[in-house]
Amino acid sequence: MVNFALSALAALALAQLTGAAPTQKEETVELFSFGKWVDGIIANPDGNNLTPEEAVKAWKASINETAAAADGENALQKRYACNTRPNNEASVPDAVWCINDIARRGSAPCSVPGIVDFCIHGNARVWGARGGAFPTSSACNDVARGAGFVMDHCTRADNTVQGNEFAYGNGNLLVWITRP
Repeated sequence: MVNFALSALAALALAQLTGAAPTQKEETVELFSFGKWVDGIIANPDGNNLTPEEAVKAWKASINETAAAADGENALQKRYACNTRPNNEASVPDAVWCINDIARRGSAPCSVPGIVDFCIHGNARVWGARGGAFPTSSACNDVARGAGFVMDHCTRADNTVQGNEFAYGNGNLLVWITRP
């Protein structure tokens, strides 16, 4: 009888231990990436991509719910620069509108003989400057990717952005986002 009571007590204690383990369902919110948004437009311009307004909304929602941490995707950074021209910040919604416009030009050449405006909209200017002595050109897709990278790394909580990054694959075409 004592053996049965001890066995029953041990089984009851074990059942309580396994049942007492907390189960918590974590919701994870993915950090919105303007670069990935641009890639979606490039891959399928007529696809189910976010509008510029929806992209800004998704970005705002993600900055309120997440924080970037170093991982395989963002541990090594490209050569971007942020806020190098004080008091020259662009409006995020207007910059996103421009990036959408540039990305939708597809593989059309975005040529830069010196300095050229790719888009001016509202309170945003996306422009390019050549890095060498000779004119340069990249597909507008790649210019949009560079601008998307600036958005991902230089956008501020006050709804402004200012910075530069090279067009994807072209170290001679520096893409800027500033105020006009």
